[in-house]
Amino acid sequence: MGYINLPPNLFGIFNDLVQRLQKLETATRFTFPAVTSDPSNPRKGDAWLNTTTNLAKIVDANGTVRILTWT
Repeated sequence: MGYINLPPNLFGIFNDLVQRLQKLETATRFTFPAVTSDPSNPRKGDAWLNTTTNLAKIVDANGTVRILTWT
């Protein structure tokens, strides 16, 4: 007797969950360096927390300094 709908691939689902868990277990926490003023010559990818203005900033791929916001 066959299934009308195929049963879920439990092995594939379990394997995907295990891989995601392993990535979470080995993830590195990122912390912005705290500075009192913005760097004079930031490079693409640089990020910092300006403690004077309490703003987190990052330099995007175009070299533009962006203020990071989150809620």
